[in-house]
Order: sequence, then C-alpha cells, then structure tokens
Amino acid sequence: MSHPSDIIHHGLEPARLALTNIIGLTNIHLRPLTLRRSLKRRASGRLKQLEIIVRRLPTLMALALSLPAVRPRTGLTPATPTPLPEGAEIATFPAPRRFALSGRVQPEADPDAPALFPGSLRASGPVAAAPFLARQQECGDPRPAALTMASAHRLRPELGAIATALLGLLNAALEKWDNSS
Repeated sequence: MSHPSDIIHHGLEPARLALTNIIGLTNIHLRPLTLRRSLKRRASGRLKQLEIIVRRLPTLMALALSLPAVRPRTGLTPATPTPLPEGAEIATFPAPRRFALSGRVQPEADPDAPALFPGSLRASGPVAAAPFLARQQECGDPRPAALTMASAHRLRPELGAIATALLGLLNAALEKWDNSS
C-alpha cells in the first residue's frame, strides 16, 4: 500500500462490504415501514464510521496531488469605454431590492432555481482552493487535523486497519502545512 491509489482501493472495498452488511442487518432492501430504535442507532453509528473513512480517502488523494502553479490571466483587460455621442448620458436605475419581515435585504431570486428553493443564488462555477489555502497558511492559521475515530475498535479488522492507516497517512500529508503553534 505504498501508492495512494492502493490505499484508496483497499479502503473503498471494505467500506462497500461494510455498507452491504448494514443493508443486510437492517433489511432495508426490503423497504420496511419501521425499524427498531436500537437497530436504527446501531446502523446510524456504523454509517457514521463509514462516512469518516470514505471522506478521508478523497482528502488523502487530493493531498497527494501536485499541481502546477496557476498562470495569471493576461488576455483579460478591461474594455475601454467608447465616448458617448454629443448630448447623450448614461441612465442608472437603483437595484431592485426585496425586504423580508426582518428588514434584511434578500438576494435576487434565481429564475432557474428549483421550486423547492426559490430564493437560492445561482452558482458561478468552481473556485480554486489553492489561493485560499495559501492565504490561510500565510496568515498563520493552524493546519487541519485528522482526529482518531472514537469507536474504531468496533469495526471489522480490515476496516479498522484502514481507518488507523488513514489517520497516519493524513497527518503525514498535512505535515507540509506551516504550523506556528
């Protein structure tokens, strides 16, 4: 398991098997109308453990990437405004604002938003995380930490080994973070 893709493969397969075991434990594939509370608690606890493991796998994968530096955009220059004809002027109108009962300004509604979330804002596309992380490092923010799972001893042996290995690998990958504390 020296290569990051090995740990990803060896981590996802036991997680998939554990999820199959949870499905079999709860008989959720039969679509029951109710579950016992104790069974629901046990299944939820195991799902939380799996969630931690499965979230750590892509984080480890992302930390293993080495990306080239982003080149600044040179082709984008602000357009020079053309002079207005004689006697013409630019008309400006106040921006439309909606007020709720609290008196706070509400954002403009997105016409393409689904009916369940009519006031949601339209996403403007993906944002690069590298400048944000670099700014955090420059400001001296503490590095992210991967904490131990409280109940890793209850996992199956192969999944417990993956959880323990992921913790060490993540903390080793995060050591590059400049930590002033």
